[in-house]
Amino acid sequence: MIEKLNGTTETVDFKVSSTTRLYHNHTAEDFPLHWHVPGEIICPIENTYQVTIAGQALTLLPHDVLIIASGELHSITAPPSGERYIVNFSNSFYEQFQELSLFFSTLHPYKLFRRADDPDLADSLFAQLTRMEAEYGGADTYRDCEIASMMLHYFATIGRHYTRQIHGEELNTPKQQEQQERFTELCNYITSHCTENLSLDELANEAGFSKYHFARLFKTMTGTTCHNFLLERRILYAKNLLVDFTLPITEVAMRSGFNSLATFNRIFKSQIGCTPSEFRKLGSNSSLS
Repeated sequence: MIEKLNGTTETVDFKVSSTTRLYHNHTAEDFPLHWHVPGEIICPIENTYQVTIAGQALTLLPHDVLIIASGELHSITAPPSGERYIVNFSNSFYEQFQELSLFFSTLHPYKLFRRADDPDLADSLFAQLTRMEAEYGGADTYRDCEIASMMLHYFATIGRHYTRQIHGEELNTPKQQEQQERFTELCNYITSHCTENLSLDELANEAGFSKYHFARLFKTMTGTTCHNFLLERRILYAKNLLVDFTLPITEVAMRSGFNSLATFNRIFKSQIGCTPSEFRKLGSNSSLS
């Protein structure tokens, strides 16, 4: 359910836990196009569930896991009957953990883990959500701590699986640990300085690699190119500025690190599925609330 929707912007209230909101959803309710700062996990229990995000229509099957990044526009179509877990989580809290900071930085616009691809992973994640639901509705004493610890275990399970997919089974060599730490710091640096004129040479030097070695390692470590990662950070920054209707879109583009309005419009539409002007109009359309 959506409790507070202003145009396309949903405000998520963490009432039971300060870091996590969990719904065991049974309703045949469709959710209009919306976005929110917290990330979101969707896991069907019975029947399918359809999510449209980044211009793609995804049909989720039972025990599939979809993780939607912060700030991503998405809509949901529910079947006439069915059940699913819907979990919102506080990025700011979980990003305090270095490994999760790197994982979240590669999340945009979403990650989808199909049960058909890895039944053991999917069933493990589903069992963890079931235990989390029991804790969510249980005693108040230390419930917030317990839910946060469960979410950390949930993310650690996914993170280890995702890391194995990228790097193979050998995860614990000192060299790999050092590289992961360096790239985590670098991703945080790019996020903090994304509006600046960052060059591949500068970032490679910051990481301590040659430009060509850096480009290859960045793709290996994050699953995307350095250029695309930087653009994603700039678009996320721009989306937050677009909420302020007093800012001209040209100024939003410049503040977000783009040198031309045409480039900003093109990249924004390719990543979000609509132009900045259309995104802003959606945000002012109170008929959706």
